[in-house]
Amino acid sequence: MKNERGVALAVALMAMSLITGLSSVYILRVVQEKTMASFEVGSAKAIYAAEAGGNDGLLTLSNLINYYMLNTVSATNSSVVASKASACVTSSSLCPNGSIELLLTYVKNGTTSLMAQSGSEAVYSGTTTTLDNGTYVYTIRVGSQGTPSLVTPNVWDFPYYFRIQVAALNAGQAKKTTLNGNFTVRVQKDNFARYALFTSHQTMPNGTTVWFNARTNFTGPLFTGEQFSFAYNPSGTFNGTVKQVLQQARYYNNNNPVLLDADANGSRDVPTFTSGFQRGVAAVTMPTSTVETDMANQASGGTAYSTNGIYVPASGSALAGGIYVYGDASVNMGTDSQDRQTISIVQGSTTKVVTIDRTANQTLVTQGGATTTYTGLPDGVDNIGTIMYVNGNITSLGGVIQRDNQMTISTKDDIVIKNNITYENYTSDSGTPGEDSYVPPSAAGTNNLLGLLSWHGDVRISSTAPQDVNVHATIMSKEGQVTVDNYDTVSPRGTATILGGVITNYYGAFGTFNSTSGAAVSGFGRNFVYDTRMETEMTPPYYPVMNTFVALTRNLADKLTWQQGGF
Repeated sequence: MKNERGVALAVALMAMSLITGLSSVYILRVVQEKTMASFEVGSAKAIYAAEAGGNDGLLTLSNLINYYMLNTVSATNSSVVASKASACVTSSSLCPNGSIELLLTYVKNGTTSLMAQSGSEAVYSGTTTTLDNGTYVYTIRVGSQGTPSLVTPNVWDFPYYFRIQVAALNAGQAKKTTLNGNFTVRVQKDNFARYALFTSHQTMPNGTTVWFNARTNFTGPLFTGEQFSFAYNPSGTFNGTVKQVLQQARYYNNNNPVLLDADANGSRDVPTFTSGFQRGVAAVTMPTSTVETDMANQASGGTAYSTNGIYVPASGSALAGGIYVYGDASVNMGTDSQDRQTISIVQGSTTKVVTIDRTANQTLVTQGGATTTYTGLPDGVDNIGTIMYVNGNITSLGGVIQRDNQMTISTKDDIVIKNNITYENYTSDSGTPGEDSYVPPSAAGTNNLLGLLSWHGDVRISSTAPQDVNVHATIMSKEGQVTVDNYDTVSPRGTATILGGVITNYYGAFGTFNSTSGAAVSGFGRNFVYDTRMETEMTPPYYPVMNTFVALTRNLADKLTWQQGGF
């Protein structure tokens, strides 16, 4: 009996030892798996942090070029910029570091250089950033990718490569990665078409203040020679740099306006600036009458016309200018069955249709049932693009700009828009302007362009224009305003969407709103959608340039490669 109890005890002790051993193994395995899991999580988080650092560095690089460099170049004497760009192209002693000299000179915050030279590269070092209990830090290295070039007079291209080196750390796990790519910086004479909104005076011609409010939406650069005025919360959305010459902005302040050197008026009047609001910047002047004369000569081919008529200057069977109209006329643009640009011009009892066949390099002029075919296109003396000058008013304008046509229509006096003006191949918008879900119309990737320019009159959207009218053009009123007829009496007509930009002497009114609620009372709301193609080399033909230069890039993210590991 005693032997049996001893055996049982021994078996029990062995079982307990076995269970204890197995438990130890299990616990050890759990600890090891937890350690491995923590290691893998930390490693994954470190990888994600490294990728986040690369994207952060890419955004910073864009900001270095398209904000700091652009602003520095814009504020620098134009002859100095031209001399430096030219020297860097020719590799003279004035530009000892080649292409990176441009970055070292102009990538600045005020007078503080943001990039330093390291051998043949310009370098920017970011600060350590915390992300999900880990950190990352990046360094941006930029070097010359090839030979800079003179594209056209006052336009230079500088190609670069970049490496964004990121070191990330999370839960003791260190990861390194490099983001590689290349881009081109274009230095060029600034062009008025680059602005989503430019005003010399941010008031109506009679001095009345025009307020930005919740119905106001801008994408792209804004500039005024005076000050902007903001009403209510929100006071509009501005997706682009906003600059004004005066140091103080005007705020509605519950119908008791105040001037403040600030981005908002407390919680009462609050505009949304996604790219900053700069006050106290240098003034910019409008183009001179010399530019108007040159534009008229491009259209007339140098011929002096003095009687009413619709003229397409030619020398024999070849065109010798653009389209010149003496006196008032209405203009309607469209496309024919062969997808050619048509321009129908009516003056009194005379109708002349100009058909532009770019494929065949021919222009057909039809009047009274007879058609004359000319060699060449109505692209002006310098063959830059379709140019029309009206020595008078355009009493009605509307239609479609054919997919391959780039055109500027210039008048001595008023332009009245009575119908939609659209690019043939644009992408329509969706949703409601001002709401987060709104997707604006776009002309990205297209080739057609339209510039409208009134030298001494106004550009007016007729009160009979379609509800929610669309105008695809960069519009300038050199001495007047861009406005809506009867803006203060016509019933609310939805939103006027301008895909392009507005450059004007005075800020014309589009509608009125209730001073208490901000609700529409009359006219159109504004939806100014910037045509981002204007940020680079694309501008309507013969459009006026400024005396200042800009430097920018738009192809940073075109070709990216990631490389894991050390550097």
